[in-house]
Amino acid sequence: MNNLFTKQSFIGYIIKIAGVVVIGWGIIQGIFSLSMMAQMGDQYMNEWGEMQYTSGITGAALFAFLGIIATHFLYGLLIIGFGEVIDYLQKIYFSMEPEAKRQWLEERKEKEIVVPEGDVPFWAEQHVNIYYKKMQSTVQSIEKTSDPYIFKISVDGRIEFMELGNFEPRILSDEEAAKFAE
Repeated sequence: MNNLFTKQSFIGYIIKIAGVVVIGWGIIQGIFSLSMMAQMGDQYMNEWGEMQYTSGITGAALFAFLGIIATHFLYGLLIIGFGEVIDYLQKIYFSMEPEAKRQWLEERKEKEIVVPEGDVPFWAEQHVNIYYKKMQSTVQSIEKTSDPYIFKISVDGRIEFMELGNFEPRILSDEEAAKFAE
C-alpha cells in the first residue's frame, strides 16, 4: 500500500488519481443526495387513510446514500486497479528490457527541476530573516546543505543550522548539525 501512488508510469499514475477522484466524487454526491432526500422527507398512510409527512433521514434516503457510495467506491477501486495493471506491465517491460529502464531513468532525471548549489530559495530567506529579526540578530549569510530543508546560517559571528518546512523554524542541536557541518 505504501507504493500504490509511486510514479512507475505516467499513465498508470494519472489513472490511479482518477480512481481516487471518482471515490471522492461519490462521497460528495452521496452526502448531497442524503441531505436533499432528508429535506424532502417521506409520506406514509396512517390508519385513517390520511397521508402523513415525515422529515429526516428515512430508509429510502439512507438506501440511496449507501448505493451511491458503494457504486462509486467500486468504480474507483476498479479504476485504481487498472492503473496498477499498467504499472505492473511497465515493471515487466523494464525487467525484460534493462536498456529501456536506464533510458527512462535518464529522461526522468532531466525533467527534474534542479536548483543550483548556491541559490537559496526565496521562501527560505524570508523565513530565516523573519525568525532572526524577532530574535534581534543580524544574518550575514544563508547557505544550502545536502538536505533541502536544512540551511547553514551565519548570524552574529556564529554558525547555526536551521530546519525550515515545518510550522516554525527550528535550530538544530549540535548532534543533529554535526552531519551537515563541513
